[in-house]
Parts: sequence; structure tokens; C-alpha cells
Amino acid sequence: MHPRILLLETASRRCDVALIEGDRCIAERGSVDLQGFQHAEKLHVYIEDVLRHADMRVADLDAVGLSAGPGSYTGLRIGASAAKGLVAPHGLPLIAYSSLEALAVGARESLGSSAEPYGIWAAMDARRMEVYSALFSASGERRTADAPQLLEEVPILEGFPEELPIYGVGDGVEKAQTGWPALRRLPLDYAQARHGAPLALRAWERKDFVEAAAFTPNYLKAFRAGVPRLGLPKL
Repeated sequence: MHPRILLLETASRRCDVALIEGDRCIAERGSVDLQGFQHAEKLHVYIEDVLRHADMRVADLDAVGLSAGPGSYTGLRIGASAAKGLVAPHGLPLIAYSSLEALAVGARESLGSSAEPYGIWAAMDARRMEVYSALFSASGERRTADAPQLLEEVPILEGFPEELPIYGVGDGVEKAQTGWPALRRLPLDYAQARHGAPLALRAWERKDFVEAAAFTPNYLKAFRAGVPRLGLPKL
């Protein structure tokens, strides 16, 4: 039997909910708030809509998956609170995964299958002249940890093969492109909840769950002076 997992994405300006059964998305609902930030009002409505569409209750779920940061402090807090409220009464497992890794999944979906190697640079706007970023290979393998980066440092990818195309995904990419003209920007600013599906399924298979009561999102809030430049291995 395939696991039924409710996925929540609130790390950015997009508020999104998806219900998967195995690798199949059976319902999803979401929207982007460009002017305001209405995740608190919308999230529970979207959860109810998705469950109603699938004719399911929370008790019918096998787990809840959450895009756990980095990202918007407010959005992450709203998502974490909702996830805890869903799993606690029913004793459901809570799965947490990187918001940047979910973005990278969306990038691979946009690019489709390719025999040529490439890299994916996932970047989320962290305000001012900073982004949260991480680098992934075409297969989804992580190459760098999620980290806050100053924009003046982001384009300096030491040891990276120049001939390998790098695709940028996320709302932080536009800020970096002026100093990194070779970056190929993909038209995906925000991850959708369904992009977390392979990450949640991997965690489910490994029984890699988090303790809901003690869970805190990965805010990556503290920026330190002299953040090291990225020394990247070859992909």
C-alpha cells in the first residue's frame, strides 16, 4: 500500500498544499501572495479543500510532510504550527525536508530528462543583499549545504567546471544574475507542495521522521560576517 502523505509548502510567498499517494499527486491547492502575506488565513482552507477533494480525513493519512526551511520566518512558523496540529491528535509521523531541495526538485521537473550533466542553484530571497542557497546535481544529489550567502559572494563558485551549465531556480536568482550573467534562470520562483513528494517518500522509506513536539524550522536566520565562499566539487 502506498503511503498517503499531506505536503505543506509555506516557506515562501507561495502557500501550497498537496496530497500524494505514493508518487502520485491526487489533489493540490495553492496560491502566491505578492502583495501581502495571507498564509495563516489560507493554509487551513487549502488543507480542508485537498482532503475533501480526496474524500479523506486527517486520520486517513499516513504522514504529514513539511517544507521546513530556510525561507520566510513567518511562513515557516505558520507551516510548522499547522503540521504539528495535524499530526499530534492522530499520532502521525512528521516529515521535514529542505525548502531549497524542494525547489531543486521543481527545477528538475521543469528541465525534464536530459543526458547532459548540469547543476542546479536553488536560491531564496533572504532580503537585503542576501539569499539562502544550495547547489544540486542533475540527479538531485546535494553538493552544498543550505546556507545564507551574501550576493557578492554567491557568483564565486571556486573549482566549478566552467563548461557545465548551471540553472538557477527560486526568487533569489534574479538578485544574483547581475553578478553572474552565465547563470541560466528557470521560470520557477517558488516551490509547490508536490515538489516535496520525492523527499517525503525517501524519508518515509527510511523512517526518517522528526519529533513533532520539539521540531523547529530551519530558519538560517543568523548571518555572520565573513561567510566562506563556496568551494564546490565537480558535478
